[in-house]
Amino acid sequence: MKHQYLFELGGENTELGKIEAMELLSTEHYEPTITLDEKAIIAIKVSKVIKSKVVRRLGMTKRVSKIFYKDKERNLENIVNEIPQIDIGQNTFAIRQISKKTMSEKDVATILGRKIPNHNKTRLERPEVKILYYAGTETIISIWDQTLETYYKRCLKHHIKNRPFFSPIGIHPRIARSMINLANCSEGETMIDPFCGTGGILIEARDMKINAIGIDIIRKMVNYSIGNLDHYGLKAKVVEGDIESSKEYQFKAVVTDPPYGLSTTTKGEGVSELMKRSMNLFNKTMKKGERIVMALSNPELVKNPNYDEIYRFQWYIHKSLTRNILVLEKN
Repeated sequence: MKHQYLFELGGENTELGKIEAMELLSTEHYEPTITLDEKAIIAIKVSKVIKSKVVRRLGMTKRVSKIFYKDKERNLENIVNEIPQIDIGQNTFAIRQISKKTMSEKDVATILGRKIPNHNKTRLERPEVKILYYAGTETIISIWDQTLETYYKRCLKHHIKNRPFFSPIGIHPRIARSMINLANCSEGETMIDPFCGTGGILIEARDMKINAIGIDIIRKMVNYSIGNLDHYGLKAKVVEGDIESSKEYQFKAVVTDPPYGLSTTTKGEGVSELMKRSMNLFNKTMKKGERIVMALSNPELVKNPNYDEIYRFQWYIHKSLTRNILVLEKN
């Protein structure tokens, strides 16, 4: 049986949000197919009901809801005359319009409200269920409840300003989360961050119950990572060492935000040389189809004939710094 879901993507990078969702659903064997793509709004058909623990992994999706109706019919009165009653159990509800307002919110609520059983009570603040109305190239009516909560907002508790130990430039938790999802790791599998810094990627991985190994050449960064993980009640293996230390561990993917070029973060080694050495090392230890997801200012530094570039996204930090998020796959 096929199911369809509506994904409302965050505005930071809608392409990244779309690909994150598709890659995560593919990794978890949902056989996803996009049936509507309107940039910030996409509809995805899947082979089974999406589990809550999968939805909560999403970092770049604001909201996911299960599609009740989807068609090119534009007249809401006509739609309501055709669709069955919307069964939401005993839950309280609110009706929301999520597109550009083609009609007043009040009119949408009045018309759609006819399909909600009389025993269900309206609650505008913190309803248990939201009935969502979208009018784009297709009309969609979808249903959200608390089991479909993403981590778009909740992961902000992991932001650098909320950690006890931080560096001036730390990876945003939404970006870290999406990078891990692009690495095709499932719960219980292992990823490694060989330049873990203050632990931003490790925090998101462990929050998603993915095993994580962190390595940093600077002892202070190792202590910061451990301290930040402890702050959130999370545990990961974090060790002091050079990139060569990664040979000692088994892992499915590399997810990392390498040094920006400061000699103090590389013990004097140039970033170009470090990246070339890292790629050659990964090539010896990784299997065909396994992925490296890396944030890097200059993608040329990691070109390697043994890896195919699957995706590239831009992550704007400030006016003088843009990082590229690269997804590389061993060929």
